[in-house]
Amino acid sequence: LFRKMVAFSMIQYGSGAVITALLHPFGYAKVLMQVGHEPLAPEVASTFFFRREVYVYPNIFQYIGHIRKVDGFTGLYRGVVPRVMAGMLGSLVQYNIQSKFKGESNKTSKTTEEAKQDEEFAVWIKTFAKETSEDTLARCCGVIVSHPFHVIMIRCMVQFIGRETRYNSVFSSVKEIYEHDGILGFFAGLVPRLIGEVIAIWVTSFLTQIINKYVVLEKDVQSYTGAAVGLIVSHFTYPFTLVTNVMAVSNSGLAAGQFPLMSTYTSWINCMSSLSDEGDLKRGASSFWRTYKPHPTILFRAVEPYSRSAISRNKRN
Repeated sequence: LFRKMVAFSMIQYGSGAVITALLHPFGYAKVLMQVGHEPLAPEVASTFFFRREVYVYPNIFQYIGHIRKVDGFTGLYRGVVPRVMAGMLGSLVQYNIQSKFKGESNKTSKTTEEAKQDEEFAVWIKTFAKETSEDTLARCCGVIVSHPFHVIMIRCMVQFIGRETRYNSVFSSVKEIYEHDGILGFFAGLVPRLIGEVIAIWVTSFLTQIINKYVVLEKDVQSYTGAAVGLIVSHFTYPFTLVTNVMAVSNSGLAAGQFPLMSTYTSWINCMSSLSDEGDLKRGASSFWRTYKPHPTILFRAVEPYSRSAISRNKRN
């Protein structure tokens, strides 16, 4: 039985790793968008309703095409190894902690179900808080353990901007981070990531259970409620994801993480405040309709293939 469980786990995590690897180019391009790297010139497009002309950045497929043109096909998978390692390690830790909680709560599962269906709302809230707290603890532990690989992944990717080679392997990345930032460097951007995860878990869980309890009564449809709610909630927690990835690069010694390609941030709160003031808290959120924000009067006068800041410099000139 133990061997079957181990084999099943290996197949499960292995299939997840394969899917992660296959979709990696999309995540790679999105990270470069999040740090503000826009190497392709904006294009003229028309809005759907009023047919007003606006400037938009090329979509994610064109962005991936640019990466392939510069680095070749294998270049699309820069950072894939630490990404797979982060995903597998985080999922493994989270799964094991959740399994222990479920094992302890199996004895009271029948009374819990009755409480959810028959008892008053206060009892349901208590049960909800207990289960969601367990899920939160498991998820946060998984995030903390895997976050060093997340930092390595982000820095491997953004090397594309400055053409550095410091983070070409996991081992060289560990050495570089430790020498440049110390132990805390492995946890750059961890706090906003944890806050975003906690908010997402609690809001998604609460809304899912409320909807399934009072709105969606069909059992077959209820299984999709969590995914739909999670997608909506992720839209509101996206700024925490953005700040996490920006802080993983900020002051890292890479060209993408220092002036003039990136502002200097003293903390993740300062980063979020600065991005909010600039109206950039949704930067990189869209993969297709990506509006060019600055006034496009000098758009095609000179285009530098580095970042938005390069275009801004052209505007000032």
